[in-house]
Amino acid sequence: MTADEAIRDLLDISTDVKGVAVLGADGELLAFGPGAVASDLGTTGARLLWDAAEGQALATGATGLDHVVVEDTAGAVAVVEARGRRIVATTGPQPAVGLLLFDLRTCLADAFPGEETSS
Repeated sequence: MTADEAIRDLLDISTDVKGVAVLGADGELLAFGPGAVASDLGTTGARLLWDAAEGQALATGATGLDHVVVEDTAGAVAVVEARGRRIVATTGPQPAVGLLLFDLRTCLADAFPGEETSS
């Protein structure tokens, strides 16, 4: 399955996801779905969000992150790191966060089968 096919499957099963982008290890845009996530949040916004959250986690003694979710009344932005890549998604209001994270991890696993998870 290609990354584009995995994104289509994600959008078919997850009613919460409004936009999605898959980023490579260097932050390059590998694939994206509809919505403003690829152009508005994309590589720079996802990296800044991740770096800020990781810095805070490390400052409090955590060993690292595998996901970040920022939510407000309009929706959420979620970033998941796995398989040497990050997937970024935007949602509508009140997403089912646990299910969203599962769906994003599944999308990465489907897009890059057989690769080891590295978070």
